[in-house]
Amino acid sequence: MRGRVAFIVISAVALLVLACADTDRTMPVPTPAAVAPTPVPVPLEFPQDEGPHENRLEWWYYSGHLQDEAGDEYGFHFVVFQSLDPLVSQDFGNGLGTAYAAQFGLTNVGSGRHIQDARFSRGEQPQSGPALSGFQVTDWSLSANPDLHAIDAGTDGVRLSLSMTPTNPPALHNQIGWLAGPSTGWTYYYSRPRMAAEGTLELDGQRFTVSGDVWMDHQWGEFFVLGNPSGWQWFGIQLDDGTELMVTQTRNVDGDIDALYGSFIEIDGSLKSIGSNPGELELTTERFWTSPHTGAEYPSGWVIRLPEEELHIEIYPVVDDQEIISTRPESAIYWEGKVSINGTQAGSPITGDGFVELTGYVLPEPLPWRILSMADRRVEITE
Repeated sequence: MRGRVAFIVISAVALLVLACADTDRTMPVPTPAAVAPTPVPVPLEFPQDEGPHENRLEWWYYSGHLQDEAGDEYGFHFVVFQSLDPLVSQDFGNGLGTAYAAQFGLTNVGSGRHIQDARFSRGEQPQSGPALSGFQVTDWSLSANPDLHAIDAGTDGVRLSLSMTPTNPPALHNQIGWLAGPSTGWTYYYSRPRMAAEGTLELDGQRFTVSGDVWMDHQWGEFFVLGNPSGWQWFGIQLDDGTELMVTQTRNVDGDIDALYGSFIEIDGSLKSIGSNPGELELTTERFWTSPHTGAEYPSGWVIRLPEEELHIEIYPVVDDQEIISTRPESAIYWEGKVSINGTQAGSPITGDGFVELTGYVLPEPLPWRILSMADRRVEITE
C-alpha cells in the first residue's frame, strides 16, 4: 500500500486505548488483518470506485502545487478518511459507527509559513450516485467523480476552494490497483497523478485566484498500520516532461525496511511497475530534520534513481517544518510536505514538483505489546 494512512488510523493503538478501560485484559494483536470478503482482487470500475466502499478503512488524498496571479507558490494537502471500524471510529470519531477525519495543510513557499488543521465527524453519509457525490466533515467538503473533483477547506484566516479536472485515466498501481502484504492485509490503490486545478485561496484577509497541478490518491481495504517504528516514506513526483513517479518504502514492526516499490507513469498515462527486480529502483536519504514540536527525527533530503529510465533526481523540502500535528491519536502525527525536484534523465537536466509523506517517526507512548515476544502475538493490558 502507499501504504498510506497519513492520518494514520492506527488500529492497534485504538484497540489499546479501549482496552485500558479494563484491567488484566488480554487481547490479540490484530495481525494479519482480516481479508474478508475475499483476498482475490476484482477489476476496478469507474465511476463506481471513485466513491466509498464497505471496507474498514478508506481515504481520498489530494496533494497539490498552486500559483496565484502574482506567481507566488503554495503547496497544499487535503484528505478525508472514512472508518467503518468501531474501534478506530471511537478513537477519532467520538463514538461508534461510521467516522470521518479530514486534514488540511497549506505551505506558503515564499514566506516559509505552514498552516494545518483537522476536522472530525461521525454518522453515515449516503451518496446520491455511483461516484462520491459529497462528504461533509463539519465545515469542510469533498466530492469526486471521473470528470471533476472539488474540495473546500480552511482554518482561521485561510480557505482553499478548488475544482480539479483529471487529465488521464486513473493510474492503477501494481497494474491492477491492488496490493497485499503478508501481515498488514490488502488494499486497492489508484492515483490521478496530475489533475488540473483552479479555484480561490483566501489568506490573511486577501483573496487570490490560484491554479496548478494536483496528485490524488484513493485507497481502501482491510488492513492495519501499527505505527512507530513501522511506517513508510511515500513520494508523489510530477516531472516537467509530463511523466510522474510514485515511490513507497515501507518499514515493518521492527523498524526494518521490508519493501521498496513504485510506479513510473508515462505522458499518455501508461504505467510501469518498478521495484520488483533488484537494482530497478534506488532510494537513499541525504539528511534529516528534527521537529521542534514533537522531537521526531524525519528524513529531509533524498536521491531516487531509476537506472533503466536513466533517471536521477534529488529531492528536498521547500520548507522543513511541514509536520501535521492535528491528529488523533498523537502517535499518528506525520510529515506531509511540498518538495523540489532536480536531476537528470538520459544526461539532460530535469525538474519537477513533488509531495512526500513520512509516517511512523513520532515515538508514541509505550505500548505493552511491543515488549512481548512477536511469536506470542498477544497483548497484556494492565493499569
